[in-house]
Amino acid sequence: MKIRTKEFIIIINYCAFTLIMLINCVYNKEWIGLMFLYFLFLSLYSINTFFLYKFYNKWIKIKNYDIFIISIYFLQVLLIFLINKFDITLISTVLYIFILEDIVINQRFLFGIIAFFTMYAICCISILSKMNQDTGRAVVAVLLMLPIFIVVYIIFFLINYRLRQTKFIEESLKDITIKKLEKDSMYNELKIAYERVETITALKERNRIAREIHDTVGHTLTTVLVEMEASKRLVKKDLNLAMDKLSLAQQQVRKGLNDIRSSVRILENGEDILDFYSQLRSIIADAEKHSEVIIKAQIDDKIVFEKAHKKVIISILLEGLTNGIKHGKSSAFLFKLYSKDEKIFFSLEDNGLGVDLFTPGFGLRAMRERVLELGGNIDMSSKIGEGFGLYISLPCNVKN
Repeated sequence: MKIRTKEFIIIINYCAFTLIMLINCVYNKEWIGLMFLYFLFLSLYSINTFFLYKFYNKWIKIKNYDIFIISIYFLQVLLIFLINKFDITLISTVLYIFILEDIVINQRFLFGIIAFFTMYAICCISILSKMNQDTGRAVVAVLLMLPIFIVVYIIFFLINYRLRQTKFIEESLKDITIKKLEKDSMYNELKIAYERVETITALKERNRIAREIHDTVGHTLTTVLVEMEASKRLVKKDLNLAMDKLSLAQQQVRKGLNDIRSSVRILENGEDILDFYSQLRSIIADAEKHSEVIIKAQIDDKIVFEKAHKKVIISILLEGLTNGIKHGKSSAFLFKLYSKDEKIFFSLEDNGLGVDLFTPGFGLRAMRERVLELGGNIDMSSKIGEGFGLYISLPCNVKN
């Protein structure tokens, strides 16, 4: 919007300059000199418009920029003053208004105020010097130019204000979009990190079970083979001892089968594949690493949890950290997990922005439902500037 508005104004200015130049050349005998002065004036205006404003920040850095730009404006005003000297009409005094419009829409507020009084004063001097023989008409012309200058100043000041507001809104929306993308990226990284930890931990546990099967069942089968070889040799010599050896081999086979069933049951049911406390610490470590937050954890790792409680606690911790980082813009958390009076207590507090009116989203509503299904209680507290607190209690037969 800003670029289109300025381009439209520039087109109008060039058309107006061309029209004024043609009128001047028609009504003045010294049209060659006027054409030369107009050419210089349009050259300076073009330098201002297409070089200094558009490419200053991209291509070059000029020391004492304000002095430089004032010098350009001074040369333009000087050229207009000379054009007025050659011009037998008063139409060229309108050029002062174009200089004022250019300054108001492109420069700072103070610069525009100074330009208003300066341009009007120089315009009055030009009119009075040209009409010194007719003081009455000169005074009328000066007074008529004042409301024109005021109207032009107000119009282009409002345009400038609107353009600045639009630019501010666009930059704010851009910043909000960038921050949202950053938060979403951190949230996705946290989820990916948790899934990676879960997968790695599961693989480690499966490898441990595989090693256990190798060490126990493999040793058992080796013992069985030894006993059976011994019994074969003793069958003809000592039948009773051979039978004893076969009984020992049978016992070893049963033990091996029980070990295999136990390991398969663990893999099938998912029991003890993921160490609960390792998961909690991995989630905390990944959140600190990927989201650049500080999490102080106080965890009682002597509590024996039920399977359903483990899933709820992990889900709530993930949801609480995610909401605190993504929505609360938190940089620090305090996490507590302990048991007291046959209950498990979970608390997560952050130093985020906080809100006075809190409306739970889908994640928090689902969290509340899971806690209530387990017969627990959930409470949330927040105030602006005081962060967010999540407090949960779950009934459970725990062993300390």
